[in-house]
Amino acid sequence: MSLFASLAALAWAHFRPEARLLPAREIARGQRWLLHHFNAGGVQHGVLAWTVGALAPALAVGLLVVLAGSLFDILGWALEVIALYLLFGFRRASFKAASIARALAAEHMAIAREHLLAWNPELLVGDSADDLIRQTLEETIKSALTTLFGILFWYWLGGIAGAVLYTLSHACLDQWHGEEAFSSFPRQVVYWLNWLPARALGFSFAIVGNFQDAAECWRSQAASWGQSGRDGNEGVILAAGAGALGVRLGGVLHPGASELPRPDLGMDEMPGLESIDAGVAMVWRSALLWLSVAGLLWLGSL
Repeated sequence: MSLFASLAALAWAHFRPEARLLPAREIARGQRWLLHHFNAGGVQHGVLAWTVGALAPALAVGLLVVLAGSLFDILGWALEVIALYLLFGFRRASFKAASIARALAAEHMAIAREHLLAWNPELLVGDSADDLIRQTLEETIKSALTTLFGILFWYWLGGIAGAVLYTLSHACLDQWHGEEAFSSFPRQVVYWLNWLPARALGFSFAIVGNFQDAAECWRSQAASWGQSGRDGNEGVILAAGAGALGVRLGGVLHPGASELPRPDLGMDEMPGLESIDAGVAMVWRSALLWLSVAGLLWLGSL
């Protein structure tokens, strides 16, 4: 892994976030092709499809970078930068959060709901402004893990192959979510790939935000998110993030005339529109923290 490749890719993604759209669409189309041709209703078919759609490409990219680096160091480094640039996606996630915030500020509730559904089609979107603000902030925090910190973590731990495996495993789960048996193995893989990065990110939120509140919310509330049938890793970063920001996440949503109960996370204060910008800023402060620590470790190795 290269700290400077990470910095270069992050800087590139910051100023040119739109170029990731084409490879993301092609990856999604490939995962849907695997679903159509490999899904015979068994768990073993999902394992085979994940191997073809995630593990094999990750190993191939890792091997390509190693071979290129053995010829010319700068060529291997450049390939890593390109690959990371195509994997990072939080800059676009922050744009989506900002577009929802602008729609809410203009009281265009229908447009805000459309943007939120386009961001995550699986969401049961609430009707009130409070619901939409909470859900937007939740999606922002969740995206920080899947489009930035998880990629950085596995790149630094397992090289470019680890970063590609992380992203492609999430892509498998996103495209196969309606098939319980077929997606069961990718779901377990994604859970364990997220386990350590989620806790490192939760700790980072505590450091760059309100440490005491973040730690207390993490300790007392995160488990309830997993016990309610949701992703326990999401519970860690949402509870820590809500505590660090001093706001409330989770809670009851009101889609239409119904109610969707969810565990309460964070503090008593309801988030406002400014909380969305604060959440994005917290994510970038955490990224700077990770890069600073990595830089110190690199300096210590000289």
